[in-house]
Amino acid sequence: MKSLLKFLFIAALIIGGSYVGACVYTKDKTDQFSQALGQYNFLVKREPLYVKIDNTNAKDEDGYGNYEYNLTSYDKEGNAHKSSFTGMGKLKQDHYLELDTKGAYVYTYKETFPNKMPEKVAEKLVK
Repeated sequence: MKSLLKFLFIAALIIGGSYVGACVYTKDKTDQFSQALGQYNFLVKREPLYVKIDNTNAKDEDGYGNYEYNLTSYDKEGNAHKSSFTGMGKLKQDHYLELDTKGAYVYTYKETFPNKMPEKVAEKLVK
């Protein structure tokens, strides 16, 4: 019985340590692993992030008109984060988007305006 409890404790410690390590590793990364972990991580909350579209770095990787964007986004407190998402076609230059995110995973996006953003975010994006 003691050996079973010891085994369960060590297994929980290893799994928990791996989980915490993966969460630390994926913070503010936008690769596929980070997006998948963020999407299914029950400790990460779903929140909006705000970006200003910059088409200079947008890439049409697959040739079908779906542009990949890697932009700096801001949460409601004005903290900067890296965001990566695919736009359905080339998005309008200098327009603002509200990204519906959970960790690095972007569920959807919609156009927004500076007067609809939190004040701290508008200060950073509107120059």
